[in-house]
Amino acid sequence: MATHIASELEANMKHFKWPDCVILTIMLLICVLIGLYFGIYRGYTNVQEYLMGGRKMKIFPITVSLVASYISAISILGIPTDIYLYGVHYLYSLGGFTLMIFIMNYIYLPVFYGLNLTSVYEYLERRFNKKVKLFGSLLYIINMILWSPMAIYVSALTFSQVTDVNVHVITPVLCTICAFYTSLGGVKAVVYTDVIQSTIMFAAMVLVAIIGTINVGGLYTVLARNLESGRIEGPNLDFNLSSKYTIWSLIVGGSINYLQIASINQNMLQRYLALPSISHAKKAVWFFVLEFCAFFLVCGYCGLLIYATFYKCNPLSTKLVKEKDQLLPLLAMQVLGDYPGLPGIFVAGILSASLSTPLTEKQSFIVMKLTVVIFGVICVGMVYIIEQLGAILQ
Repeated sequence: MATHIASELEANMKHFKWPDCVILTIMLLICVLIGLYFGIYRGYTNVQEYLMGGRKMKIFPITVSLVASYISAISILGIPTDIYLYGVHYLYSLGGFTLMIFIMNYIYLPVFYGLNLTSVYEYLERRFNKKVKLFGSLLYIINMILWSPMAIYVSALTFSQVTDVNVHVITPVLCTICAFYTSLGGVKAVVYTDVIQSTIMFAAMVLVAIIGTINVGGLYTVLARNLESGRIEGPNLDFNLSSKYTIWSLIVGGSINYLQIASINQNMLQRYLALPSISHAKKAVWFFVLEFCAFFLVCGYCGLLIYATFYKCNPLSTKLVKEKDQLLPLLAMQVLGDYPGLPGIFVAGILSASLSTPLTEKQSFIVMKLTVVIFGVICVGMVYIIEQLGAILQ
């Protein structure tokens, strides 16, 4: 039975048509055009303008950009995969995220704004010395060199799943586009590109969730099948440190993890500090919370939907997918494949999630732009290592 179902699914799995290619191409072209606009037509007069947008950015684009930076392709593909494999436990980490927001708003932001910083590492130099600043900067660079290829790889993995194009063909294209609009257009290009990318990301996930739910018979069917399998259950209150997920590790450990990502990460802080005042930044943080939680829950629901859709046929054991992180693309093509253009929106959403690149503070435009290009080349090379790892969220 499972073999027969798997054969049917495999025959209908790839539905990438010319309208999808058109949508994908348009999205990538928009990123390039935004970089050209801010880099040439609206050229920068100084480093401060390039890095911080003159501290005159608006709340809405900054908020959306924060979400785009925080929710990478790793989250979009990793969260549904984790929910499918282990149940809803990971969703309880939202409690740690909420705790982090209070710490961010009332402890970190007042300090960073009061010192009028451009980089979080400036604080390390003022508080300690230049050696500590250099050490912190080095750790951040290593972290981003390891993290960015993962985001790019899972995007390429999605594209490969629906088109059969090798991941090593698409990764240089993504890195080239990202390095181009970032190095040319600066923080404004990144922020306004993020607005477009976030819209595409959210639209793609919502489309999959709505149409997929209708296809399986409604929300009741999705919940019933997952309840029956034990994937929906309350938080694990166990104090056993060897347990994969407990409420304590998700709340305490999660808040610390979210804190270092959202509060003291240069990629995020640079966006907060691009706003004109601390009151604007605090408002942006709260809007960011609402948008992030909505996105997080939609990703989690898609994990439940994957199980409800393939509950009679495990895509991993039947080899419908080669990697665990291809489960969501499989669902998307199964759900959206009969609607020309919709698979293109989904793939564009995943690719969008990998096109938010951190900016690094340097002393001149030439050094900054060269740094972005070199970083892109390193990311392409690191993809060969990343693909040897397991499930990407782990």
